[in-house]
Amino acid sequence: MRRPTALILVLLMLVALFLVSGCRASGTPEPSPNVPSSLGLVEEPKTYDGVEVDFTGEVIGEAMVRGDMAWLHINDDAYYVRNVEEGAELGGYNAGMAVWLPADNAAAIMHFGDYKHEGDIVTIVGTFNAACAEHGGDMDIHARELTVVKAGHVVVDQIRPEKVIVAVVLALLVVALYLLDRNWDHLRERFRG
Repeated sequence: MRRPTALILVLLMLVALFLVSGCRASGTPEPSPNVPSSLGLVEEPKTYDGVEVDFTGEVIGEAMVRGDMAWLHINDDAYYVRNVEEGAELGGYNAGMAVWLPADNAAAIMHFGDYKHEGDIVTIVGTFNAACAEHGGDMDIHARELTVVKAGHVVVDQIRPEKVIVAVVLALLVVALYLLDRNWDHLRERFRG
């Protein structure tokens, strides 16, 4: 390996370590209002099988209408009340439940969560199935009632000046290291003589 290439690799690793040192792997997520939460349902399915549950969360994806019924996915993870762009602390993971309900109820949802939208926050009341016989043994909630608690909205990912500065500095560093690597032999000869 040529000397400048090794130097470039070492410098890039140091920059990467510097940038990662400020990251947090996880914070303290906001607790789910659900008792049981989706995590509780997954960890103790026999406890709640056949039990009526109230489940609150953000509707994500889209309504998958199947005749008079529809599937929804409702997340009750750490980001369902507000996302990272709106100031939520990093923590937890993506978690939610599949919900089967009348298509008329699903029609009340105006905003579905995705990368550019915060979905409607809804509360459903229904029966939890640890292994639903009607749906191939999948875990789901058969809802009989849906209430929109809070309307969704467009998510604005603000440009943060500190991130722009870091990006420009890193881009300049990459260009400088590239030029150094390309001209290493020429520079070495020039300084020797």
